[in-house]
Amino acid sequence: MCTSLKLSFSTLQNMSEQLENDDIDLSRLLARVLRRKVLVLAVMVLCCAGAVAYLKLAPKFYETTTKFVYQSSAKQTGNLSALAALAGVSFGGGNTDDGSAYMEDIIKSRDFLSQMSNKEWLVVDTSKRTDTLTPITLEEFWKIKLDSTTKNKEEVLEAVIIGKMLKYKYVAYAQDKKTGIISLTTMFEDPKISHEFNIAVFEELNNTLINKMHFKASENRKFIEERLTEVKGDLRRSEERLLSFKQQNRAWNDPSIQLQEGRLMRDVTINQELALQLQKQYELAKIEESKDMPLLDVIESPRRALSHSKPKRNLVLAAGVVGGIVLGLMLALCLDLWLTERKSFMEQISKAKHDLS
Repeated sequence: MCTSLKLSFSTLQNMSEQLENDDIDLSRLLARVLRRKVLVLAVMVLCCAGAVAYLKLAPKFYETTTKFVYQSSAKQTGNLSALAALAGVSFGGGNTDDGSAYMEDIIKSRDFLSQMSNKEWLVVDTSKRTDTLTPITLEEFWKIKLDSTTKNKEEVLEAVIIGKMLKYKYVAYAQDKKTGIISLTTMFEDPKISHEFNIAVFEELNNTLINKMHFKASENRKFIEERLTEVKGDLRRSEERLLSFKQQNRAWNDPSIQLQEGRLMRDVTINQELALQLQKQYELAKIEESKDMPLLDVIESPRRALSHSKPKRNLVLAAGVVGGIVLGLMLALCLDLWLTERKSFMEQISKAKHDLS
């Protein structure tokens, strides 16, 4: 019992000594920092000054965003559902064509961006264009210069502009998986060009999707038309065979004649049903092809930015202050440790020399 009490007492004593040592270490660290407080303040001021200089010198980007939803072909055909039901045709739920699945690929494709690279834009920044009423190309805006010996200069210039847009994300695409809302964001060094570029991309994207859907509807209509022509020919031939058979066989007593007549009548009935259904599908396909409605429903229209969105002022200043404090503390501790330990080391060397002598 006494042994256990001694052990517990020694354990408590060791813990108290450890806590005291920790307090001493923390107090020593604090003392080291306070001795070099001028250095900490100087580093913090320099970091803050660097953050302010970065905000002044860094290129400013202005952001414009359009929010919209994609009206899929399944939603568009809803207006024709009543007509289809009256015609005996069901659209069904198998149409899963969703343009939003490949919309980002369209926006980032070379063919799509090449149409944007050759256009001219108005700017607000007079450093880019003195006369702001005169449009400017992206080549002039970014001051892109190619070597005079470059072959296929136009193709190379287009590739450079498109590569710059993709690399620095001048055009961004995002879709909310829950709501399906799509955000099309453009970010340029000028607020007006960012706004106009956003509008141009949205309009071109809408036209591309409309042309794609019209092409699919046209191909569908052509296929149904060809198939309808074939079925009408089959119907006409089956009707002629039935008429010829009845004219040649007027006796109804022979079972084989009745069987053959039933087969011919069945062919006529099948071809009639096929022709009727294809005719309905053909009329609906012509209506679908003639539709001209936008596929993109705008929820939030683009607005010209009143202030720059990059670099973020508050974030840069906060990073400068926090980074300055952390860096100042680290430098202060390292400097104080080096000076104090160096002094102790030199004292030990001098004492060793004195003992040897």
